[in-house]
Amino acid sequence: MAVDRYLRKALEFWEQGRRYEDEDRLLLASRSYTRGLGSFLSYVKLARTPEPAPAYYAFGALAGEHARLLAGAGARGAVDSARMALAASHLADPSRGQVPLIGRAVRDGRRLPLHQLTPGSRGPVLTPETRIAGAADARDLLASLLGTGTTRRGARELWPIGSGPQLGPGPVGYWKEKQRLTQAVLPSCAGLDEIGERRRLAMEADAIHAELGRVAPGFDAGRRPERDAR
Repeated sequence: MAVDRYLRKALEFWEQGRRYEDEDRLLLASRSYTRGLGSFLSYVKLARTPEPAPAYYAFGALAGEHARLLAGAGARGAVDSARMALAASHLADPSRGQVPLIGRAVRDGRRLPLHQLTPGSRGPVLTPETRIAGAADARDLLASLLGTGTTRRGARELWPIGSGPQLGPGPVGYWKEKQRLTQAVLPSCAGLDEIGERRRLAMEADAIHAELGRVAPGFDAGRRPERDAR
């Protein structure tokens, strides 16, 4: 399908950006990541796949990498990319951040094997635990950037994820969709000030990881560098 070219380009730009980052060519890395995010957005808007979770998960992972790159370089735009990561990972999360639903989401999600979309080759199995942990990590990331002197949009300018027209094919154009993603806020944080949002995000991330540890004790979520830096 023609729309699949956007997915291929997204993964190619992601891989290219990582090479540039390894070479400490951070401006080129940021440009490649930005182009990859644009390709992912085009794909999720146009693709009519029955299971979009792998694309949303990869979209969120790339946005998170871009946010960390920008934050580490002291560049502007880190919060916007972190909000994009928050939105995409939330849409990939089968529990939608609802802690009481995590157990069921883990059990039900195992019936439909999915694979991660990664640069270079087919990725490992994309388990429901991985998708849920990714959403928690996006919360950690954004929480680590709020209150650090970055410019936060006013509460009225933020887009509660899931409100209005759905992300994907529909009446919202590409640029408006991109704007919504860079202004994304969790419904549970809508209306909060910056300090309140940061606290709520950190609290939710901790609760999600704790519940994952309870319902899936064998799952290794890896390090949480943003949490360790709180």
